Amino acid sequence: MTTSIACISGKGGVGKTTTCTSLAGAFAEKGRRVLCVDMDPQSNLTTGLGLNPYTLERTVASLLTDPALSVSDVVLPTQWDNISVVPASPDLSAVEGELPSTLDRELQLRDALRRSGGLDGYDVVLFDTPPSLGFHTVSVIAATDYILIPVQMSGYALKGLKEVLRTVHAARQNLNPELRVLGLVPTFVNGRTKFSRDLLDGLRQIPSLRVFYTTVSTTVKLQETALAGAPITAYAKSSQAAAAYRGLADEILAAI
Repeated sequence: MTTSIACISGKGGVGKTTTCTSLAGAFAEKGRRVLCVDMDPQSNLTTGLGLNPYTLERTVASLLTDPALSVSDVVLPTQWDNISVVPASPDLSAVEGELPSTLDRELQLRDALRRSGGLDGYDVVLFDTPPSLGFHTVSVIAATDYILIPVQMSGYALKGLKEVLRTVHAARQNLNPELRVLGLVPTFVNGRTKFSRDLLDGLRQIPSLRVFYTTVSTTVKLQETALAGAPITAYAKSSQAAAAYRGLADEILAAI
């Protein structure tokens, strides 16, 4: 059975793409067959897995606009076993305007992924989304089983979290009644500062929301992975950051 998880945040710079690539690496190490779907026109997930978005013949935009295509027509392998990607390019930013103005166009991604059994053969699907709650993010929310919310330890964290939860609630009512919030992942945690510790304690006191035990600390290694085009589990296998994402993967597998 395929399980889909979307990393969602209305704010940029929270570690969303890094969480996607790192979890892909951690799940793949555990023998899970992982499909990464890049739904951000910035294409950071695509480059983070070693691909050049400017040289691709077909991307997720092709899948959305051409009903003759299925996932197998656009998916690409990566250099890591068990990780494949439906890539994005900056052309994705124009897709919303190209789709018919129908009430169900936010369901185009869900339907495209299901065409011809497109997700068969994958254990986990990971979606990366833009740093906004616009069309592309809502399309992912309509297509996924679970929402994973990276929450940066900053003064804007709770405000951004409320906006995400409000969007998820609306999507559950109108687009995806089976949608579930998997939990919150604290990122950019600095355990040496009282502010970071207090904010983390505050998150864990929110009722009815799981906050994963695993936290992701600020580290240069995670920043370097974007330039290296590799998951942290491959780029720095024995690092604290790699261990953190392996721990998060274990927690997620126990929760789903």
